[in-house]
Amino acid sequence: MKNYLHIDHVGMTFKTDQGPLNVLQSVDLKVQQGEFISLIGHSGCGKSTVLNIVAGLLKATEGGVLLENTQVDEPGPDRAVVFQNHSLLPWLSTYDNVRLAVDQVFKRSKTKAQRDEWTRHNLELVNMSHALDRKPDEISGGMKQRVGIARALAMEPKVLLMDEPFGALDSLTRTHMQDSLMEIQARLNNTVVMITHDVDEAVLLSDRIVMMSNGPSATIGEILDINLERPRHRLDLAEDPAFNHYRAEVVKFLHERHQSETSSPVTVSLPPAGTSNSEDHTATSDTHTSNIVPIGSARTANAGSRLEKNQLTLGFVPLTDCAPLVIAAEKGLFREYGLQVELSRESSWANIRDKVSTGMLDGAQMLAAIPLEAAFDSQRTQAMVTSLSLDLNGNAITLSRELYGRMMATGRQDLDTAAGAARALKMVVDQDRDAGRPPLSFAVVFAQSSHNYLLRYWMADAGIDPDRDVRLIVVPPQQVGHYLRVGLIAGCCVGEPWNTLAVSDGLGRIVATTHDIWNNHPEKVFAVTRYWAQCNPNTHHAVIKSLLQACAWLEAPENRSEACEILSQGRYVNVPVDVLETSLSGTLQTSSGGEKQAAPDYNVFHRYAANMPWRSHALWFYSQMLRWGELDSTADIQRAADAVYRPDEYRAAANALGFPCPLVDEKNEGEHESGWELQAGNDIIAMGADRFIDGRRFTADDIEGYVSGFPIRRWPDTGLQGVMPAVDTTVNAGLTGTHGDNAPLTERLP
Repeated sequence: MKNYLHIDHVGMTFKTDQGPLNVLQSVDLKVQQGEFISLIGHSGCGKSTVLNIVAGLLKATEGGVLLENTQVDEPGPDRAVVFQNHSLLPWLSTYDNVRLAVDQVFKRSKTKAQRDEWTRHNLELVNMSHALDRKPDEISGGMKQRVGIARALAMEPKVLLMDEPFGALDSLTRTHMQDSLMEIQARLNNTVVMITHDVDEAVLLSDRIVMMSNGPSATIGEILDINLERPRHRLDLAEDPAFNHYRAEVVKFLHERHQSETSSPVTVSLPPAGTSNSEDHTATSDTHTSNIVPIGSARTANAGSRLEKNQLTLGFVPLTDCAPLVIAAEKGLFREYGLQVELSRESSWANIRDKVSTGMLDGAQMLAAIPLEAAFDSQRTQAMVTSLSLDLNGNAITLSRELYGRMMATGRQDLDTAAGAARALKMVVDQDRDAGRPPLSFAVVFAQSSHNYLLRYWMADAGIDPDRDVRLIVVPPQQVGHYLRVGLIAGCCVGEPWNTLAVSDGLGRIVATTHDIWNNHPEKVFAVTRYWAQCNPNTHHAVIKSLLQACAWLEAPENRSEACEILSQGRYVNVPVDVLETSLSGTLQTSSGGEKQAAPDYNVFHRYAANMPWRSHALWFYSQMLRWGELDSTADIQRAADAVYRPDEYRAAANALGFPCPLVDEKNEGEHESGWELQAGNDIIAMGADRFIDGRRFTADDIEGYVSGFPIRRWPDTGLQGVMPAVDTTVNAGLTGTHGDNAPLTERLP
C-alpha cells in the first residue's frame, strides 16, 4: 500500500541562550490513508513538536514531511489541527465558528447554499445541530470541543491532527467524545494523528500507538500495532485479554523509560525481619525513633531548605475530597513553600496509580489502599509511600429506585438504618436466587478501596456473599450516575458528590454512608513512589506541609462555602455548588425531595487526627485483602505497613507547623462508640468514634484471628479469589512490565 503521510527522518534543534537544544532526532513514521495513529510518551518527548511540524507550524531542521508525495512546508487546509483548547471565537455562534472555516476553504468551489449545507452537515456529525445559535460561553466544555472538531472536519482535511483534544474534559464527556470520534472516523475513513497521555484512550482508538522516547533528542521508541476489530465497544473490551495486553505493553514502555532516566535507587537499610517500629509509645514527638530508616531528610527539612524539585504535577480524581490539593493550589499554600504545582485531573484511580508509578505524575491524591497493594504487586507498580492522610469518610451506598422499591416491599421497618437496609437487600437477593434471576450488579470505584471493602463488609454482615450472591464491578466515580441511569448497576458505593448528584437527579436513594459501616474510616491519602521521596525529601516535606495546612483550612466551617465555589469549577469537580454543599455542610439528603439529615462527620479533613497515616489503618486494609483472597498469607504484612505508611514523616511536617500529633503509630480500631481523647505529649487530641457496624474490635497483633472470625470470607478456608470483573478497563489489566522495584516483597521493603 502506498504511503499516504511520511514523516521522513525528522529532526528538530532549537537555538537557546545555552546553545543548540536538539528536541527530536530522526523521527521516521509512515502512515497509511485511513489509519488512526496515537503518539504517547512522557512530557518533553517532542510529541507536540512532531504534530506542529506535520501541521506546517514548525519547519524541521532535518528531514521533512510528505503528504501524498508533496512536501509540507507551511500550514494548509489539508491538515486540520484540533488543540486541547477549542480556540473558538467567543463573539461568533456555533454555526458561525464552523462557517468561517468553510468559507475560507470553499469560497470559490461551493455556492453559498452548499457552504451552508456543509456547515450544518459537519455540526450534525458531532451532534451539535441543536445549538447552532449558541455562543461558546453558552455551551459546555465538551460541546465546545465538538464544535472544534466539526470545524476541523468541515475543511475536509487529508489528515486530522489532534493535540490532546479531550484532556480538559470530565471523564463522562471524554467517554462520549471518544465514542463520537470512533464513529466519525469509521464513517469518513479519515487519517488521524492524535497526541494523548491516556493509555486506555490510545488503545481504544488507535490502529497503531507510537511510543516516544524521552527527550532531549527524542525519537520513536516502539510502535505497537493494535489488532482489535472495529467497531470497538468499550464495555466488550473491558475484559478482553488482547486489550489488556496492549495496555500493559504501553504502560511497561512508559515505566521503563521513566526508570531509564533516573539514577540507581537510594540504598536504605533493612530492619531485621519481624521487628516492629512502634515499640516506644512513650517517647515525645521530638525523640520518636523508628527501626525504619527515614525516607530522606524530611525530618529536619524546613521551609528554607533547598527544594530538589520545585515544578510538580500532582494528580487528582474529581471528587469532593480532592479538596486539599485544590485548596493548596488556589489559596497559594504550595507557593508559600516555593512549589509551582500543576494539578492534573485524571479519569480513574488506575490512571492515578499508573501515572505516579511511571513518573508522569510526581504524586497524587490516592485511595488509601492503593500504595499498600503496590507493596505486593511488583509487576504493575513501583513501591509507594504515604506520609499524609487527606480525609476520613466521604462515601455512601446508593441504590437504584427500583431496587429500593423492592426492599420496601419486603416489609422491613428499619430501612432507615444501615443494618436494616442490608438485611432487606439480603431478602431481595434471596428472592432473585430462588427465582433463577441473574445476580444484581453493584459498582465500586476500584478493587483496592474502602468503597470495595466497606461495601463487602456491609453486605457480609447481613449474610450476603459479595462474590457469589451479587456481582461487583469497577466504574470510575464520575460515571456511576450514568450506569445507574441506564440500568447497568443496581447500586454503588462511591464518594461525594456523586451520591448526592444521583439523588438530586432522581436516580437512586442513599441507604448508608461508609461512616455507618466504620465510623471515621480512612479514605484518601497523598502518595508518591518511594524512590521519588528518597530523591526529593525537602520537596516532599514542603508538599506535605502545604496539604496539611489545606486540610486544616478546610476543617473550619466558615471556609466550606468558599471551598464549594472553588471545587464546582469545570477544571475541578464540575458540579453545581448546592450539590457540593450538601455533604460539605455536614448534611445528607438520602432521597430526591427528602429532608436533609445531619451528618456532621460526613467529610472530615483535619479533626480527629485525620491526617495521621495510622499503621493500624494500613493493617486493617491488609486484613480485608486477606479476607477476600487478595493475599494468601500474613507474612510481611506488618513490614509492608511500616514501609508504606510513614507517620514519622507526618510528624516532621506537623511539628514544623505546630500541629499536635499522636506519638504512637497504631491504635485499636472499633473500641469507641463516641468521641474520646488521645494524649499526645502535652496535648490532648479530640478523637471521633471508630465503631464498626458489627461491633467487632480490630487489633494489629492478631490479624489471622480477626479474619478467621468472619463467617463469610475467602481466606483461608476456601481459596477462592475475590476477583471483580472490571468495567473500568484500567483496573485488572494484568500488567507484566518491569521496573526498578520488581523484586520480591522482602527486597522491596526498606
